[in-house]
Amino acid sequence: DLLRFLTGDEVTTVAAMGEALALPELAGIGDVDTSILMLRMRGGALAQLDNTRRTGHGYDERISLLGPEGVLESGSQASRGVTLWQGARCIQPGLYPDWFSRVEESYYAHLDTFVRSSGGEEEPDLPGLLDGLRAQAIAEAAVLSLQQGQFVSVEPLA
Repeated sequence: DLLRFLTGDEVTTVAAMGEALALPELAGIGDVDTSILMLRMRGGALAQLDNTRRTGHGYDERISLLGPEGVLESGSQASRGVTLWQGARCIQPGLYPDWFSRVEESYYAHLDTFVRSSGGEEEPDLPGLLDGLRAQAIAEAAVLSLQQGQFVSVEPLA
């Protein structure tokens, strides 16, 4: 859903690969902990999503959009300005330890906006049902691609 939001375009094709590398027990239930998704957008743009359930350095989330005119990047927000590494050991981690610690401030800001829009003070700018259905269709195509080992088309929704 974030890719669709940032590009203003629809995903047409998905290819997924994945393995249970950090948590081998996931393989027994047909799941993975590390995956790569390749997506083709309707306008021809290509996207690659790299995912893992485990990092040794905290909650890590970033996005880069590369285009002919430049690059847009949003990196992991640091809880502290400096990260100290000694060899492979992180002495003072700069990343937030978990998801909620990182998004807490924006979570409450969104909750406040929700309350104000519920009271009619503000018009909400929110994703709708169709956005959720499209995100679900992309996710289901990715699972099918992972299972079949081939590219899968994402069926357009009305």
